[in-house]
Amino acid sequence: MEVAAAGVGRANLIETPFSLTRAVWDEIIRDSLEKKPNETCGLLSGRNGSAQTVWRMENILKSPVAFAMDPKQIQQVFHKMALRGEHLVGIYHSHPTAPPIPSPEDIAYCHYPEAAYLIVSLAAPQPVLGCFRIEGSFARMHPYSVRN
Repeated sequence: MEVAAAGVGRANLIETPFSLTRAVWDEIIRDSLEKKPNETCGLLSGRNGSAQTVWRMENILKSPVAFAMDPKQIQQVFHKMALRGEHLVGIYHSHPTAPPIPSPEDIAYCHYPEAAYLIVSLAAPQPVLGCFRIEGSFARMHPYSVRN
């Protein structure tokens, strides 16, 4: 049985735009540029579908076309999130040379359908962010907003 975020029905998750602060946006872009040419990855925590904290993760594949996170590091970060009163709201990674859309592998390895999936494309001169919800074998664009 899949469970949505506490107290929030699945329909509400889909209709509510994902939001992130300018500081979170800047940190995701900085992490993506620093790890280029490899993909970067990380977790986002917060409350009510709003990202407030960036957790940079190690891409254990050290690859320009794929990423994977260490399960032990994930559990450590989940513990730190709980101590802050936050929970997982998003997962981000970069595509150094590809568009900001989920690859078949991104979709296949989605383990947290309640989280927004953010992909930063570095293929153009300016980074481009795509935001998605992934459920089963489907990825759908999801609205997002960057706030101060």
